[in-house]
Amino acid sequence: MAVVFEDTLKKNIAKEPCGVYLLFGEDGFLKKTYADKISKKVAEPDDIFNYSKFTGECDLQDVYDAVMQIPFMGDKKYIELLDYDFEHCSKTDLDKLCDLITEAPDSAVFVIRFDSVETDSKKSSKFKKLLSAVDKAGGLAVDLDHRKMPELIKMLVDGAAKRGTVMEQSAARYLIETAGDDINTLKNELIKLCAFSGN
Repeated sequence: MAVVFEDTLKKNIAKEPCGVYLLFGEDGFLKKTYADKISKKVAEPDDIFNYSKFTGECDLQDVYDAVMQIPFMGDKKYIELLDYDFEHCSKTDLDKLCDLITEAPDSAVFVIRFDSVETDSKKSSKFKKLLSAVDKAGGLAVDLDHRKMPELIKMLVDGAAKRGTVMEQSAARYLIETAGDDINTLKNELIKLCAFSGN
């Protein structure tokens, strides 16, 4: 199973979302952002019929029922499973999850997202099993790690410009070096700096 990165995901969701997405990696902001973008193409969170979100403590049967249910007043249904602890679940539950991934109908967009559950795509046999199921389903397994320095600098410079302020590239680099490469932290610091600087 080939793991893809942010660029491939961007191109994919610009068109029609595919059936299954497995979002993992170090950057929580990117994982949530892309899950939200996929959701917006399918169903809004206030759509009680076509939008379902489950956390790790859920019963997989409830997730299965939501995925298999026919969309109501729409073409597709959005289902998200957040932080299911696949490493510590029983073999039966892991098999159920893999079966659910491979059996997801075309009318469902099923997003599995890991924020606090750690994943290791190289060493974990259970994670490799999930990757294999996503591959078999024709879905995307996306590694969303922190962006590189040039991308972060561009994001900060462009973000400042949108707020009517100028940020030099050297200042953006310094902010990244001092605050770290987490996008959420950088955006919060940028908002504070722009508010402080005014026009």
